[in-house]
Amino acid sequence: MSTSSISSLLNSLNPNNESIAELLGEPTTSNTSANNSSTDAAVLEAVDAILNSATNTSGSGIDVTSTVDAILELDAVPEENLQNQVTALNSQTSALQTIETDLTNLQTAVQALNDPMGAFSDVAVNSSNNDVVSATAANGTAAGEHLITVGNLASTSVAYSAAQPSASSALPTGTLTIQVGSNPADALTVPVDTNGSDPDTLSALASYINGQNAGVTASVITESSGAVLSLVSQTSGQAGSLTVTDDTGASDNGLGFTTEAGADARLTVDGVPVTSGSNTVTGVLPGVTLALSGTSSSPVALDVQPDLTQVSTGINNFVSAWNQLMNDINAQNTYSGSGSAPPLLGDPSLDLLQSTLLNDITSSVSGNGAAVNLQSVGIQLQENGTLTVQSSSSTDSMALNDALANDFSAVQNLFQSTSGGVAQALHTDLTNLTSSANGPLNLDMSSISGQVSDLNDQISEFQYQLQQTQAQLTTEYSTINTTLEQLPELLNSINQQLDALNPTTKTP
Repeated sequence: MSTSSISSLLNSLNPNNESIAELLGEPTTSNTSANNSSTDAAVLEAVDAILNSATNTSGSGIDVTSTVDAILELDAVPEENLQNQVTALNSQTSALQTIETDLTNLQTAVQALNDPMGAFSDVAVNSSNNDVVSATAANGTAAGEHLITVGNLASTSVAYSAAQPSASSALPTGTLTIQVGSNPADALTVPVDTNGSDPDTLSALASYINGQNAGVTASVITESSGAVLSLVSQTSGQAGSLTVTDDTGASDNGLGFTTEAGADARLTVDGVPVTSGSNTVTGVLPGVTLALSGTSSSPVALDVQPDLTQVSTGINNFVSAWNQLMNDINAQNTYSGSGSAPPLLGDPSLDLLQSTLLNDITSSVSGNGAAVNLQSVGIQLQENGTLTVQSSSSTDSMALNDALANDFSAVQNLFQSTSGGVAQALHTDLTNLTSSANGPLNLDMSSISGQVSDLNDQISEFQYQLQQTQAQLTTEYSTINTTLEQLPELLNSINQQLDALNPTTKTP
């Protein structure tokens, strides 16, 4: 092996031009007085030591992939730190979204109490005799008691033919004229003829009439004496009365119709006579719909009052939504020092949120009787910021249900007053706190989103650089591996050259 080959091999194994002694881990020396033969021998011995140490003469080389992976594992530590930062920021966003959802749910519950047509406007109607008259009322209907007497119910006009042998029996020819109400222009003329396409049986007549949308419903009813054509007005009361003109048969009454007129309902409301073509009466009492189902000689009392059950439910929904928000905020502000800290620990936005809302629910309404604040109507604030609803009255406050029953308007004013009303104040602040543009939680999430985006850009750039480094290292170590795999052959060549440099002296 030539001296240049040895030099090339040394350079590939020792690119930093370290001394042989440094490669072997031995201290360097400044002694330069040794003769060339001794130096050459030391160099050759060092090369032989390096080669034997590197390959143990096996020629197996190195595991390039494992070697490169081991180096990259150390190089990838900064990326892991960046990924950990992204994970932490995403945890903050998730926690903020939970609080934001709580805020939205609370806003919905507050709106139901603040809206003039919300929970406080729900009304219930109680009847002293539901068998005669019941009623429903629209939100916001004025409270009061009304006396209703029903003289007779509205009826629907009907007409029916004489019995025919069957629904498919041929009928006497001619025409039928059917009129609903008093306007002749609304009359329907029905041809009855066995020739052509005109109806000529009861079944055909019923189908024809129903297809004309004339305000009447026709059907065939089979009874003991045969089949009968029944006509029922689609308008109840006197206005829907039927008039049937039968021009069939030789006597112009071949089908033998009998007609019963419709009648209007007659009732008195708070002493005022009222007629109605329907047993569902609207417009007599503002917001109230009467449902007549019987008659009575004595008045039936209808009591229209606020629906306390719905109001109580609305207030309890508000308390539940409030407590969910406070509990989730408290969970973010609580840390024992062991384990992982909550993602939003120390976030000033939560402090702003909590202090603003607590200030709202502790507000008072002056000149409102006994209902001056939430505590006075049985809604107590706890040390952790949550609320409880009292089930019974005490010396310093009423239970909620008692407050609603005893002074409904004062409780309503406590929530809805424009000067200090709890729901009014909460509505205003919740609108600001949940603003997509300026709400503190949304601003937090927007800022975090920007940070995550920047970190992801850094991670992408880092991964690109790592891929370039991996490619470079793989090339370099593959070259070294190729050299190491050739070492046994090179070592054999070196040994041959060593033997040539140190020939054995023969004894004469």
